Amino acid sequence: MTTLSEKLRAARETWAVGPVEARALVRATGKDAKDYLHRMSTQDLNRLRPGESAYATFLNAKGHLLAEGHVLAQEEGLLLDLAPQALPDALAHLERLVIMDEVVFEDLSSALRVVPVLGPESARRVERRAPGAQRLAHDRRGTPGVDVILPPQEAEALRAELVAEGAVALEDSDLEALRILGGVPRFGADVDSTRLPMEAGLTRAAISFTKGCYIGQEVVLRATARGHLQRGLVQLALPAGAGPGTRLTAAGQEVGVVTSAADTPEGRIGLGYLRRAHWKCGAAVDAGGEPATVRRVLVEEPDL
Repeated sequence: MTTLSEKLRAARETWAVGPVEARALVRATGKDAKDYLHRMSTQDLNRLRPGESAYATFLNAKGHLLAEGHVLAQEEGLLLDLAPQALPDALAHLERLVIMDEVVFEDLSSALRVVPVLGPESARRVERRAPGAQRLAHDRRGTPGVDVILPPQEAEALRAELVAEGAVALEDSDLEALRILGGVPRFGADVDSTRLPMEAGLTRAAISFTKGCYIGQEVVLRATARGHLQRGLVQLALPAGAGPGTRLTAAGQEVGVVTSAADTPEGRIGLGYLRRAHWKCGAAVDAGGEPATVRRVLVEEPDL
């Protein structure tokens, strides 16, 4: 039996493949599709050429996250890859604000699946097996990888072929451990419509400060340039049993909450939000009455 340590090592150093996933996949077409999504998102999408992708967030007027994910430029439009939990609000938001723009959204979620191939060998291995498939390269699972987008039956067949070829097979729990160790927030767990992208450490990856106006921009600038951010995401060494919803306290006062947790080769590790005063590696807090320690500070306050 392959141990968790061996699985994570394969995902980081060679190659591995996760379970076939159902993601929210939405195609935007029309002559104004790219420019419209450029104006709706925090990222510079107008620079993308077919086959290129970028990580972006979509915000409401209060700067809160409606969705985060990757945008893949295609020959005749763009493909949005989002968390399924984000789809209803994000799609309604994007469709509602179309006025004069020529853009149409098509939900392809039921027709397509994602095969996550992880590790430094992933791109080469995928090119050999699925040369014509749409691909997204990113590191949102805590290690560089490639998502191959295919119809459901083809996706399952590709995964089986990769495992037969020698890819280490990962389960959902393995991906979760890898993600949390990598300090990568997940929509529906660590980020949702109550959070600002800056609080979740998404500033450098998802926000362009040179692209021009977008919805929620004023809040983003105020929270970064003016230092108004008061809570942020950290990685924690947790006691056994601590998990999502566990309150974090210091000196008897509540100072945060755990949002994700997993048992890993490095112990019980989690992500959570803490008040600004505790944004320091090694800071001690209590998680459900037991000691916990800040391992990494993920929230960002860049120099603009």
